[in-house]
Amino acid sequence: MSDTVPLHERWREPASLLPLHWGAYRPRLVLGLAGIMLGTACVQLTSAYSLVFLLVGSLLQPAGWAVLPAPIGRRVAVVVPVLGFTWLMLGGASFAWCFVVPLAAWLLVRLRPAISYVVLILPVACGVVLSAAIADYSGTWISFTVSSLVAIAAAWIARAIAVAWSKRAPRAPRSKQSVSRNEGELD
Repeated sequence: MSDTVPLHERWREPASLLPLHWGAYRPRLVLGLAGIMLGTACVQLTSAYSLVFLLVGSLLQPAGWAVLPAPIGRRVAVVVPVLGFTWLMLGGASFAWCFVVPLAAWLLVRLRPAISYVVLILPVACGVVLSAAIADYSGTWISFTVSSLVAIAAAWIARAIAVAWSKRAPRAPRSKQSVSRNEGELD
């Protein structure tokens, strides 16, 4: 399929088209994603006996967001909410719905179109099911694993929506609006 589509018509990640002040796109993406995922995992490994994981995760996760190739304002805007909701996930399966915040942040920094945000229903639904199914705190690792997989799948679905959305029928080109000098109205 990729052989039949001209190179200039293939879909590209919007973030890959941004001018970078340092580094290359792919290494920054991999490093940022690794920091976010490892940071989240470290926070979730935290217990009263392993508080060092909370510290390490709370440093790794913001570092991951900082490295991602994306507009700086979006990267900065997501750090505190994502970290806060990651800490809330320590409450067990009843807080599995909190995965909606890191997923929304991911969609924001990856410059996904608004239509792709429909996937945010998946971690919420997963959280509702998991909180009803897992009543004991010892099942938190199951909740975290399932919620992580659902969030990752939702991110890929959002990407597929973005690709499909970009290939929809082209709209008619907008005419340039000009201001009428006599009436002060838009033409």
